[in-house]
Amino acid sequence: MRNLNASLRGWAGYFHYRNSSKVLDKVKSHAENRLRNHLMKPHKIRNREEALKRFSRRKLYADYGLFKVPVKTRWKSAHAVV
Repeated sequence: MRNLNASLRGWAGYFHYRNSSKVLDKVKSHAENRLRNHLMKPHKIRNREEALKRFSRRKLYADYGLFKVPVKTRWKSAHAVV
């Protein structure tokens, strides 16, 4: 989980510029889905709908410690104002 969170922090830092909310949302959704897929095997869950119920977003962040990728940009520009 530590490596995953480090990668997510890196992606968030790289894409956290203006007009990148769509990219950050895709990265966040992809990470959630991949973690769910990873958890399905040890918990012997074969149905995707059951996995969505059992491993809700709240549970992924609270219980499994997934890094929450910010989906709103905080900077107005990627360049410093001179």
